[in-house]
Amino acid sequence: MKSSKILLIGLFVFTSLNFGYAQANEISSEIISALNEGDAGEINDNLSANIELVIGNKNDVFSKQQASGIINDFFRTNKVSSFQVLHKGNKDAANFAIGTLKTSGGNFRVYVLTRKQGTTPLIQQLRIESTND
Repeated sequence: MKSSKILLIGLFVFTSLNFGYAQANEISSEIISALNEGDAGEINDNLSANIELVIGNKNDVFSKQQASGIINDFFRTNKVSSFQVLHKGNKDAANFAIGTLKTSGGNFRVYVLTRKQGTTPLIQQLRIESTND
């Protein structure tokens, strides 16, 4: 009886730790939600100090302030109707998601890459590219 309790407790702890690890290795729900709602402010809050950004004809490494302006302009002219995650994963300390963003200006393929800075995962790379659909 005692060994079965220990086994159950051990299984619970292992499952809890494994679930926490899996959640820590995904793009945050705040970023996914911000993309789904076209919330440029929330996206901007999750940018690193310097970000590789590809939106339209903008393709460079920008400061957070510069990138925020470009992102604001994009979402101002492209009203979002939905964002669907197609694939997500991780490698080393980085997490990524790929999805389809449906807007008033057309459909876009989105790639977002985050890396932890301290304890906070921040967006290092954001690509929003037309799918020509």
